[in-house]
Amino acid sequence: MKESQKELFEKLLDESFRKKAALEPGAKVTAIVSSVKSDYIFIKTKGTGISGIVLAEEFAEPPAAGSEFEAYFLRESSGDQYFTTCLSGDSLEKDFLSVAQSSEIPVLAHIVGENEAGVEVKLGESLGFCPFSQLDPELRKQGGLVGKYLRFLIVEVGQKGKIVVSQKKIADKEKEAKISVLKGELKPGMFVTCKVKSVHSFGLIVEADGLTALVPASEATFKKNADLSTEFHPGQVLRGKVLKLDWEENKHSFTVKDFLKDPWAQNVPFKEGDVVSGIVESIKPFGLFVKLNEHFSGLVPNRESGVQNRVPLSQVFKPGDKVDVFVMEVNLSKRQISLSLTKAKEVQDRLDYGGYLSEETSSTGSFGAILAKSLAKGQKKG
Repeated sequence: MKESQKELFEKLLDESFRKKAALEPGAKVTAIVSSVKSDYIFIKTKGTGISGIVLAEEFAEPPAAGSEFEAYFLRESSGDQYFTTCLSGDSLEKDFLSVAQSSEIPVLAHIVGENEAGVEVKLGESLGFCPFSQLDPELRKQGGLVGKYLRFLIVEVGQKGKIVVSQKKIADKEKEAKISVLKGELKPGMFVTCKVKSVHSFGLIVEADGLTALVPASEATFKKNADLSTEFHPGQVLRGKVLKLDWEENKHSFTVKDFLKDPWAQNVPFKEGDVVSGIVESIKPFGLFVKLNEHFSGLVPNRESGVQNRVPLSQVFKPGDKVDVFVMEVNLSKRQISLSLTKAKEVQDRLDYGGYLSEETSSTGSFGAILAKSLAKGQKKG
């Protein structure tokens, strides 16, 4: 019996010590919402069961009863235990500065100035400084920082009252928390909303809920050799699908093609026998790529270029040249169009283009039936 009383006493004493430790200013707890009022959120700490209060103004939207969030103990007043998720810089007491620093309690501070090295922030009656290296780069790009209220961590309180703060540490922690959630939820094949961070020749760097990923150029458009900078811009919001997730190497890839119209799935506006005006797009050792319109390009093989053997195509053509080409084949399965300059010239030689190539029909002309007869006659004569 005495033994059990001793065990009970030790248990109560241990619980008392734990509760006292939990109530040290700056102590971090997991808060469970008991009820929500207009001015206060009533909570109980997880594990110790201590009841407390958090100001409702700290939340953009009131949390639901039963939900959990991280909080920090501040003080006891009239028997009530006050907690916070973020100290307000406008009314921050100097006594709390060291507590906020040691316990890494976020502080909502007012940016009141900016210079070449960083920004000045108001912390109650004190001024703090945040170097640009401690600001989220994305936030800095937006500009207009003066006048904003942002959350910071106090990283240094000097003997002469010098206070250095960091916004990047908070931004990084928030990103880590989001990434942790995404690791458990995001799978290949899922659809996401992402924002373009930068545009490159190899693809788009995008961000979705803090996750940075690559949209390869081949997954950004159906166009071949497209200039992505003319179709996308930083800040643009896209709907994408997850292709690959590599958490170890932190290399992830998305595609946005699922939300674009595939021109090859529509009616291809060219067919065998057409003579089309195009523009030389690029010159390769094996032939010319000719751009036919915004979505389609075709290849003129060397043998169909009309250029003699061993004469480099670059001596005869240059990118941007306008040429008339004959469509030899449209291969839907391979998404390829074969073109010929020699056959287009043959058509021009055999037909009077005055009646066929007016200003309205110069870009695309269907000569299938006429050409078939023309070529058939030529073959009989041959």
